[in-house]
Amino acid sequence: MSCCATPARRRGERAVDVRVIYRTCPTCGARFGQPDDPGRKRRFCSDACKQAAYRARKREREQARQRAQDDARRQGEEQARRARDRARHKPPPHAGTSRPAPAAGAVAATAGRTPSTTTRPPTTTPGRYYGLCAKAASTGFPEEADACREKAEQLRAKYGL
Repeated sequence: MSCCATPARRRGERAVDVRVIYRTCPTCGARFGQPDDPGRKRRFCSDACKQAAYRARKREREQARQRAQDDARRQGEEQARRARDRARHKPPPHAGTSRPAPAAGAVAATAGRTPSTTTRPPTTTPGRYYGLCAKAASTGFPEEADACREKAEQLRAKYGL
């Protein structure tokens, strides 16, 4: 039984039954008694234990906030690292298709085709032109360089680049 009746006396009064409730302090574990009267019941045995519990809650909140900041920082660094890796490791030009890009001979074979009737370049044509120029400048094979330059010249003449 957690309660017991204890007589209490005040000066000039008769003995009155006052019920006492015993609780355990969550901070220090000490058992303490308090009167079972209306109102809020004490949770802690002393103000020192109440203050210690407050400091522990405050410390836990600060640690949780710090962990959340660290997690957010790590997540941002991971996303930045992935973006750098994606930019560094570009897929080959034929990625996702069943065949590779045309070889130098295929580019040269298209040289004799007649231009189409449209004069407006597709959105990728300037990029294709500059890519062909860059490839012609960087390749070590003269035939491939000539084919790239010839195709780039055709694109420039056709679309006015």
